[in-house]
Amino acid sequence: MDGNEVWRHEIDPQKTMSDWGPAGSPIIHDGNVIMTYDNMENSWIAAFDGKTGDIVWRTERDEVSSWATPYVWENDIRTEIVTNGKNRIRSYDEAGKLLWEMDGRMSWACIATPLSNDNLVFVNSGYFMDKHRPVYAIKAGASGDITLGDDETSSEFVAWYQPLAGNYNTSPLIYQDLYYSILDRGTFECYNPATGELVFTQKKIAPSGRTTFTVSPWAYNGKIFCLSEQGETYVVEAGSEFNLLHQNSLDEMCMSSPAITEDSLIIRTISKLYRIKNK
Repeated sequence: MDGNEVWRHEIDPQKTMSDWGPAGSPIIHDGNVIMTYDNMENSWIAAFDGKTGDIVWRTERDEVSSWATPYVWENDIRTEIVTNGKNRIRSYDEAGKLLWEMDGRMSWACIATPLSNDNLVFVNSGYFMDKHRPVYAIKAGASGDITLGDDETSSEFVAWYQPLAGNYNTSPLIYQDLYYSILDRGTFECYNPATGELVFTQKKIAPSGRTTFTVSPWAYNGKIFCLSEQGETYVVEAGSEFNLLHQNSLDEMCMSSPAITEDSLIIRTISKLYRIKNK
């Protein structure tokens, strides 16, 4: 823990959409560093040994530029690595073998990280100008191609599907058995994660003015926190009715989701780094 470099792995750069580069974060699982590199030429997912940087496994992906972080889903049946992507939603086992996939007819920008609750994993995308902005709730134990038919909203392995509930930049949140979503233009929504039924929708989170969101929401002590690009944190009461409790300002742009430690919240704005904790 001296801050010295232990290893590095050079990645050959590939062409990406609009030269935006990749943006999915690496994750750590069982001693390995797992990451995707979705691009326009040679996409892949790989696991690197956390101590040495050696490649443990690498699996090619028939994928175009996508920007979502992979998600380790530990359900009652097995552990899966679930990835969001423009061409396909996919899941892999811990050795990189494909378990299942589906054509979700995703929005052109797949950015949101998957998340899970009660043996369901939720995958979504939702560029605000697209007519199809889907959310899928997928059951544990799926295999093969689980793509829904044109008129289907559920199947053996898809618990439910919402065609217009997807996120653009932010990732959704499940807290106290409710699925919350802050959309990029400042509307706050809530769904039942077991059924996909709408609890409430299109609640404008800011009392006035233009408010946009890139930061994903987080929750603590019965409250949902939504930090806008303008540096305003909106505190919403968790529950089946929308109730804005507080508004706090950091007075400058913020586009990075916070990091949460055991007792602290780390927030980075355009020029400052904050550590917030209870006294």
